[in-house]
Amino acid sequence: MTEFRQNDPHEGQPASERTEARILIDDAAVYVGIRLYDSEPQKIQSQLARRDEEIEGDDVEVIFDSYHDHLSGFLFRLSPAGARRDAAVSANGDDDNSWDAVWEGSATLDSLGWTAEFRIPLSQLRYDPNQQTWGLQIARSIARKAEESVFSFTPKTEQQGVNRFGHLTGLGKLPSPRRLELVPYALAKNENPGVARNDPLRERNNVVPGVGLDLKYGITSNFTLDATFNPDFGQVEVDPAVVNLTAFETFFPERRPFFVEGASIFSFGNMRSNNTSGGYNFLHTRRIGREPQRFLGGPNVTFVDAPLETTIATAAKLTGRTAGGWSIGVLDAFTTREEARYLDAAGVERRATVEPRANYFVGRVKRDLREGATTVGVGATAVNRSLADPALEPIFRSAAYVGGLDWNHAWSNRRFAFDGAFVVTHNLGSAEAIDALQLSSARYLQRPDRETYRRDPTKTSLTGYVGEMTFAKLSGLHWKGSVSYQEYSPTFENNEAGFLGSTDLRSVTPLIYYQESRPGKYFREWAQFLFWNPSWNFDGDMTFNGVGAITEFELHNFWDFFLRVDWRPPVYDDGLTRGGPMALAVLQRGWQMEVESDGRKLYAFSLFGSRYWNSAGGWTNQIIPSATLRPSTAVRLTLRPTYTRTHAMAQYVTRVTDPLAADTYGSRYVFATLDQHQLAIVTRVDWTFTPALSLQMFVQPLLAAADFQDYKEFARPRQFEFEVYGRDAGTIARDDATRTYTVDPDGAGAAPSFTFSERDFNRRSLRGSAVLRWEYRPGSTLFLVWQQSRFGSIGTGEFDFRRDFNALWGVPPENVFVLKGTWWIGR
Repeated sequence: MTEFRQNDPHEGQPASERTEARILIDDAAVYVGIRLYDSEPQKIQSQLARRDEEIEGDDVEVIFDSYHDHLSGFLFRLSPAGARRDAAVSANGDDDNSWDAVWEGSATLDSLGWTAEFRIPLSQLRYDPNQQTWGLQIARSIARKAEESVFSFTPKTEQQGVNRFGHLTGLGKLPSPRRLELVPYALAKNENPGVARNDPLRERNNVVPGVGLDLKYGITSNFTLDATFNPDFGQVEVDPAVVNLTAFETFFPERRPFFVEGASIFSFGNMRSNNTSGGYNFLHTRRIGREPQRFLGGPNVTFVDAPLETTIATAAKLTGRTAGGWSIGVLDAFTTREEARYLDAAGVERRATVEPRANYFVGRVKRDLREGATTVGVGATAVNRSLADPALEPIFRSAAYVGGLDWNHAWSNRRFAFDGAFVVTHNLGSAEAIDALQLSSARYLQRPDRETYRRDPTKTSLTGYVGEMTFAKLSGLHWKGSVSYQEYSPTFENNEAGFLGSTDLRSVTPLIYYQESRPGKYFREWAQFLFWNPSWNFDGDMTFNGVGAITEFELHNFWDFFLRVDWRPPVYDDGLTRGGPMALAVLQRGWQMEVESDGRKLYAFSLFGSRYWNSAGGWTNQIIPSATLRPSTAVRLTLRPTYTRTHAMAQYVTRVTDPLAADTYGSRYVFATLDQHQLAIVTRVDWTFTPALSLQMFVQPLLAAADFQDYKEFARPRQFEFEVYGRDAGTIARDDATRTYTVDPDGAGAAPSFTFSERDFNRRSLRGSAVLRWEYRPGSTLFLVWQQSRFGSIGTGEFDFRRDFNALWGVPPENVFVLKGTWWIGR
């Protein structure tokens, strides 16, 4: 192959530098040799990076659609310095970097340019032995010219992807290898690094060995069985620290290799929409092996030895595609019962179950029609628990089931699309466990002024649904857009195996945009977006109404600019009182802006800023500068501080039952004015010594302070009105010794007084990790891991960077060290 055409910067023109690629195949592997000529070889940008890391220098990618289904492919990349990447590619162009094959590749610089050589064992690919044609794409990047050229060219005004690949023919009869790969591991890890020295239940820095096994078996050339026994994920980067004052759970992405690899085959409900209101994750595998959910505490507990995560005894998944266009994925995992030891007030050691045995099942089947232009699929998840201990029944659901149908349909050469999904959930458990679902922030069925889907504390099951669809124009010379409809019933609940924020939603969300992808006089490319996001709850109250515009453009010097403006008129807020009566969300306006420098340079910078404010006097400002420095081809340093300043007029504090509070349905809802500062500084260092040896370091100090002022009471439903204690109503007094407030809501009236603790805080946190990876032979890796965490808190809402940052280093650290080695055995 010698004919390559540019995607950028001169779309459709022949590549500025010659590329010659040749492919060979035998019964064991496919071999690719590429000569990449360069008229100025001394200017080739040769970058070294750890496996699967993005690079900004020159590179070449080879992608095989080995199923030849026009829907999926396998990507292999090399840079002139030998930096490798492999990924599974889907029809929509998304790359799954978690897919790691065992293959060989090397590159060499010379006076003519550079060369790249790949040896990819057939055992690492998935294919039909009777299919003698594969899809093929080869892409080359020349960084200094910002040029990308491809073997199989598709104009930007048309849908690009696997279905537009060229063909690799003449493969002959391919073998059907029965692949078997075993990866045993052994490790040593210190436990309880931060335990108190007087703790009688746990030994400080106890070194614990561990062993386990990963298995990969190619049942056929199309289907693969993966299994893991007693897995350990100590090499995975730690989650960043957050301060969450909302009623909703913080989402952290999955990073564990077993669950990340091949996750795309389980993806469900993907709509090609440019604008939506709600969202959920059909599958969130971090639920498997989660932190035990039963908390042991109170005055009768003095010391606790509880596990930090639930043990995954075994997990297995079967994935693959058939020649007839069916893709199948099945995952099953079993987690063990977890116990905690504790000492009661009398000093007697006791045990309690903190997480029951559970089985997690996921199934996904999809049929691709019309060369992938139409797909129809079904998905299901099931979680079943053993609740032999009656104390667990109020806490855990006994079973949770989810089933759904989804589709993607495109026509007119994939210019237009109609996508959607319908999902039903069914949860089973005791009346207490199901009532907890009804009370959760996802739905607030206890809201006293709710007209539909009211709380029933006697229920022992909860069933709900989600339906959503979108119509989109995907390609064209300039005009594109989409309009989506989403409906989330209040009783929809998939958090046992998925992830869900809120429900009780009906929305219609149109977006239209104009895009110019060809360079002009002032811009390399630019786009203008206009969107509208109205939504209602099932009672018919409008709960969101936002109109906005986005402008994006790139200058000829490759600097990128982004600007967004929002206008959100008053609507109703059914979550402000956290289960109380409806409130009013006042008029809000805001903007976001970002500028990014040329990412190909040795030093790249960006700056993001935003400001949102409302008519009640509340506001939030945020600034995020970022810098990426590459002092050498092997080192990359990234610094990304985030500073957020919030002045909230209605921060929820607590609810107090009082039959005399007739205006608010027999309860008083206490709020405060909140002044909050938060500074997080994310620092990453990637140092790649060779393509097989690298060091990654991550450090995130977090400083946060919250000052709660003007404690007040929600005055009346469907309004944004409050009465400040001691000024507008009643009295309030602070006890400095106990740091509590006593409120008499009506002064000399009949309403009883109540107390609550002061909410001011100042938190200091540090999380960091360092991972040394050495792939000492193909597929076999040695990890040396160091993780450190520090956490401190004081009861003041004052923010002082120098004081708080210096105090952070005075907090005793918790250090975890892990030495882990894997050995790949394959045939």
